[in-house]
Amino acid sequence: MPRRRAEPDLSALLATQFGLIRRDQALGVPADTPPAAPGLTEGALRWRLEKGLWQTVLPSVYAAQSGPLSGDQRAFAAYLYAGAAAQLTGPAALRLHGLRHAPADDRVHVLIPDHRRLSTAQFAAVSRTHRLDERASRVKGMAVVSPARAVADTLRLVGPDARPVLTESVQRGLATLDQLERELSEGPKRGSHLLRTALADLHQGVRAAPRTLLRDLCRTAPALPEVAWQPALTGPDGEPLPTPDGWIADTAIALDLVEAGDTPDDWAGRLRRHHRFQEYGVLVLTFTANEIRIDPGAVLGTIVRAYLERARAGVRHGVRTA
Repeated sequence: MPRRRAEPDLSALLATQFGLIRRDQALGVPADTPPAAPGLTEGALRWRLEKGLWQTVLPSVYAAQSGPLSGDQRAFAAYLYAGAAAQLTGPAALRLHGLRHAPADDRVHVLIPDHRRLSTAQFAAVSRTHRLDERASRVKGMAVVSPARAVADTLRLVGPDARPVLTESVQRGLATLDQLERELSEGPKRGSHLLRTALADLHQGVRAAPRTLLRDLCRTAPALPEVAWQPALTGPDGEPLPTPDGWIADTAIALDLVEAGDTPDDWAGRLRRHHRFQEYGVLVLTFTANEIRIDPGAVLGTIVRAYLERARAGVRHGVRTA
């Protein structure tokens, strides 16, 4: 009786590829990776798919599971589909680099050399380029463009919703202004207007003092009254109080800015000022310069919500401007 052919063990390969495998890898004849094993037969591959043990997620790319894919799995599936010399870019690349403000995008954008021919399929958005990123790195087993390239491509691909990642990438030291300027000058002209405008705004924001940025931000909120900046304050007994960066008088809200490079002594002094304000019923809202530059909408939302809540509560206090 003929001996039944032993099933190849693909578990190690699947474990390193988020449970994903390309057809040529499954059959043991991969074009751009070492063979995992002798490989499945065509019949064994077909049987796994028909029984629902595996599913086709992209042309010739399979997941050894049923159910939806995770974000990392979608990224790796697109990477496998694109094949040799591919690089991930766009929002998926930003998320792999750890940027918190990467915009939502159902597609996974992947770059391939311009001499290759491969069509976009489902969520894998394929773009041919003569300018693969020489600063690409490997993240979770995938070739991923540099943060600067990912930011520039995302602004071109997604539009205004991607602007916060530009500031975040610079503030967190993942990309420099020089690198982003290079992407602007060397990258495609189509869709670059937003990148050019966002870079100009960022240059201006980097030069501006945090208090100036916060002042301009508060002026954009119709719900807020006039904010006094660095006023001299006194308590009901006329005793001088600490000077806040911003002051909303009718609800007793003090805005406090944390400067970069504050020392432990600076923080101790800040806590003493906060405790002094609290004795007089003042709410202190503290923000860093990075918060104001990276996510101004969240900063403004915090101030407006606090103001409206205290206005509805009818907060009473005895703090006066000197």
